[in-house]
Amino acid sequence: MKKNYLKIAWRNMIRNKISSLINIGGLATGIGCVILILLYVQDERKFDRFFSNTNHIYQVTLDANFGGQLLIGNTTPPPLGAALYHASLK
Repeated sequence: MKKNYLKIAWRNMIRNKISSLINIGGLATGIGCVILILLYVQDERKFDRFFSNTNHIYQVTLDANFGGQLLIGNTTPPPLGAALYHASLK
């Protein structure tokens, strides 16, 4: 039964070469994109997981207004780390 299905599929692929190439190319592109997305998501989910207390990791961002210009970034001044640490001890 499966052998007959494969024969019919092969014959249709031979008869409709352009359509078959488009379909197979689209399928390969889709599978490739899914694999790349899954690899990216897996990498993002395991980021910083080698620390012992991963649920206590935070990212501090800076939202400031300097002379009417809005500055948004993830870099902060170095003394902020010590100040946050001492504030958490109180």
